[in-house]
Amino acid sequence: MSITTTQLFDGVHLIHGIVGGRPLTLTLLIGSEKSLLMDTGCSSDVESIILPAFQEVGLDPKDLSMILISHCDLDHVGGNHGMKQVSPEALLSCGDADRNQVESPENLFTRRYDAYRSQHNIFYGEDIINWIRTESGKAQSVELTFRGGERIRLSPNWEVETLHLPGHSRGHLGLLDRRNRALYGADAIHGAVMLTLEGRPAMPPTYLHVDAYLQTIQLIESLDIDSYVGCHWPVLHNHEDIRGFCDETRSYVEQTERLIIDNLYNTPEGMTLLDLCEVVGPQLGSWPVEVNREHAYAFSGHLKRLEGQGRIEISGQKCPCTHTLKTS
Repeated sequence: MSITTTQLFDGVHLIHGIVGGRPLTLTLLIGSEKSLLMDTGCSSDVESIILPAFQEVGLDPKDLSMILISHCDLDHVGGNHGMKQVSPEALLSCGDADRNQVESPENLFTRRYDAYRSQHNIFYGEDIINWIRTESGKAQSVELTFRGGERIRLSPNWEVETLHLPGHSRGHLGLLDRRNRALYGADAIHGAVMLTLEGRPAMPPTYLHVDAYLQTIQLIESLDIDSYVGCHWPVLHNHEDIRGFCDETRSYVEQTERLIIDNLYNTPEGMTLLDLCEVVGPQLGSWPVEVNREHAYAFSGHLKRLEGQGRIEISGQKCPCTHTLKTS
């Protein structure tokens, strides 16, 4: 696929790439005073899509003012080190709660991608692990963190505001652009599916923190915007479509929790997280079998929520641990 950019608004360019067969969209904002790149993709994306995009829109990488990382995932942080090599004056920033994993590929791997090995015996194969480690890039220090509500001036008549949009990660950020009535939301909400470039189901939603995710959906619904830009979904161009995407996202969360409870109810001996991925996953969508383990992110969040509500019990004396529904 040839790398292309599209101009969404004056000074707003979308950089198009691919990750795992899915679309990847990075956002570049160019004002008269500052320029900002939102996310750096995978490690290989710096050379393959970002620098060609800069050339296409006429921006010298040395003139980039800021790199804002929306959240800690390899396809959003992997190019951090590479970008700092070509844009040394650009301040690398992220959400305060994600800093530990944005700065350190090792922390990102152990706390996100390998987080379910010890307790749940769920882990990636060696080929995928090698790809994750390669594309996560090298460690790079973060120079500035945000908690939401900070304003970044790009031009005398144009500023964007950081929004804290947790759920997919604790420190997930979006950028609210009131001038263009747009939200650059990255992976803040997922709808019900991530599709391949050909339109086939590729991955399920991978939120982690259920209550925060539901609050983020509500916040996005409340915004007076006409455009929503996510990293792996088509751009939404009217409030009705944005509201529909929020409704789809919420419905998926509610259906997921309902199915987890129903399956635990019908399995008195209890189920492991892997059991739930293999049984509940296909009930939620027509995913490729090999991505069933991706449900571990959202399902573990729901199990923690249900445990906190006193609705399930977890036996953690052995690996994998078993989850049972309380009936009294």
